[in-house]
Amino acid sequence: MKASIIIAAHNEGEMLLRTVESVLETAAVLNMEIIVADDASSDGSIQELKRRFGEVKVVGNAERLGPSPTKDLGARSSSGEVLLFLDGHCKPNNGAIFRLVQRVKEQNGEAILAPRVLQLDGKTWVNQETGTGLGHRMALPELDSGWIPSREMRMRGDFYESPALCGCAFAIARSLYEKLRGFDPHMREWGLEDLDLGFKSWLLGHPILVDPLASVGHRFQQAFPYPVSPVHVLVNKMRTARKNFTDETFRSWLSILRPRYARETWACAETMYREREASVEEERAALFALRVHDEHWYARRFGLGWPPSPAGD
Repeated sequence: MKASIIIAAHNEGEMLLRTVESVLETAAVLNMEIIVADDASSDGSIQELKRRFGEVKVVGNAERLGPSPTKDLGARSSSGEVLLFLDGHCKPNNGAIFRLVQRVKEQNGEAILAPRVLQLDGKTWVNQETGTGLGHRMALPELDSGWIPSREMRMRGDFYESPALCGCAFAIARSLYEKLRGFDPHMREWGLEDLDLGFKSWLLGHPILVDPLASVGHRFQQAFPYPVSPVHVLVNKMRTARKNFTDETFRSWLSILRPRYARETWACAETMYREREASVEEERAALFALRVHDEHWYARRFGLGWPPSPAGD
């Protein structure tokens, strides 16, 4: 079984080179290709990558589009049966990539496999046990996420079930990625692409499973290294909500979120959303034809207060 290691990058500097080097060092026994999906980097890192690692395939955007279309470009440019996504500032522990790929195979490609995420010191390039994360929660009205303690997570065999997907590191069968319609190539700038993919997976009957014996370090930052538009984040939330909520829940979601934003921000987001609305509706129809659960089931399973189940459910 061939794996495609897809590393999304934007001005990662030396950390991109270290990430690639770490993959090569820790997964040498794996039949794999490495693809760097570059989101219009301007710091010289891609040129240096090509010089030092000629075996790595590089694809990229002519202008900056954001992580969701960039990761999807990497997936569409790959040839492996299993896709393993990494951010451009990650250090997998020895054997972690091989283990995640094998466990996707053991699950017959029917689940997304995620590692235990460690805090990576970007300067020393050492993974630290402090700040370890296992699973992610997702609040449906806000469509945001955060770490949850393992004691609050369901067990499934020797896996933990994660309510949401942390996009910094995970493995997925190509067949499942395509069934879920992958990362949304029409999302803007930053945010929501991993929550959207994970939500789609649960609603189509495919769990997100965390293997605590596979560990990957990730360099976390206190602030964004580039500007992030709240309008673009809101547009991505609108796309995620429309694709995954039933009509009644979507209308309720809009009524909850609208008062939380300045009128101008909301109006700009609505205009931008409508520019690509046809792609949302097309994907929504395809997903709804395959769904085995809805957002009410999701809320019950993970103990969320919203949305409430319909009367009589």
